[in-house]
Amino acid sequence: MEVLTGSHRLHFAAAWALFAAELLCLAATAPPLRLVAPVWLWAGLAGLTLLLVASALLRCLAVPFPRRGGWFDPVLYVRHLPRGLKVWYGIALCLVGLGLATAGGAEDAHRDATGYYRQHGGVRTDLTRDAYEAGRGAFVRIATGVPAGLCVVGSLLVMLSADVAYGAAEAAARPGRVRTGARA
Repeated sequence: MEVLTGSHRLHFAAAWALFAAELLCLAATAPPLRLVAPVWLWAGLAGLTLLLVASALLRCLAVPFPRRGGWFDPVLYVRHLPRGLKVWYGIALCLVGLGLATAGGAEDAHRDATGYYRQHGGVRTDLTRDAYEAGRGAFVRIATGVPAGLCVVGSLLVMLSADVAYGAAEAAARPGRVRTGARA
């Protein structure tokens, strides 16, 4: 991982730390636990994730990605990642997928002085507390699962931009061959 130096390393570590926090919020709402993180926590993490992905995109725009056939091919770069990193990315995406797969029934559940209810098409349907908590937990799983996936994508973008910047710096440091004349 010699390509991750300085700010790239910090950005990459921040992406994985945000991913871990999002994953903990996602796991806390899983059906056996049914703990729901406070709104300020998962909304704040989602905001930080958007900043992280935006800055990763800016990093990608700042380096000249070689293009094959006029298009940027991220699969080409992913193939060159170390095997251990590919495994971690695979595990992370599986965990996000598992969390989002358990988010079925994420309906807009509300609570007021009269009890728990769902408002759909102007019709109020009463809910039990368990149904309210299940709906709210599923909503939080979606609201934390999507940013967790974006953290994985952001860290991959940082890795790719660091790899391209490292390759460009390495190529600039190598002495070039100087041609002295035409070949015969």
